[in-house]
Amino acid sequence: MPLGSAFRGVSMKRSHTILLVLALLAPFGCAENRAPRVPGKPAAGAPTALALLRHRDSRVTWEAASEVRGDFDRDGVTDYALRGLRKDRVVVGIVKGPLAATSPTWILDFAWGKGTQDSLCTQKARIEIEDLDESTIAGAKPAAGKPKAVKGKGISLYDDRCDAFHIYWNAESKKFDWWRL
Repeated sequence: MPLGSAFRGVSMKRSHTILLVLALLAPFGCAENRAPRVPGKPAAGAPTALALLRHRDSRVTWEAASEVRGDFDRDGVTDYALRGLRKDRVVVGIVKGPLAATSPTWILDFAWGKGTQDSLCTQKARIEIEDLDESTIAGAKPAAGKPKAVKGKGISLYDDRCDAFHIYWNAESKKFDWWRL
């Protein structure tokens, strides 16, 4: 049925009012057809962690396939990390979730092939999620030698040739830090 025939017998002013109300309510009526927001997944139209890190440091060649997700800052929200390369540096970029254009980012870079305590042996380092324990959190003191259960995840940066770097959220300094054996 054409829309005009639905309003037959209704005054012109009233039909305009009805059309205006329908037009204003139309966007709300479709909400049940939208996909629900799944924790850890960016909302439709939200930037990706890769896009945010590329914007933050375009000199890094970021590797999309290296992306790992976890609650790295222990706030109950999924965060994102990627590995990249910039000249003679291996770079770990971290994006605070949920993903938005204004999400905070941190970039940690590590030299490779220098033979020093703060460098990797090779540029082929990888990242993976690791469980946190008391030894990975600054200022934590073990209670009678027993490990304390800590909520959240850390990031291990390793190359199978040297000791791994253990990246964690330092709640005291409000930034990401690392330790290595």
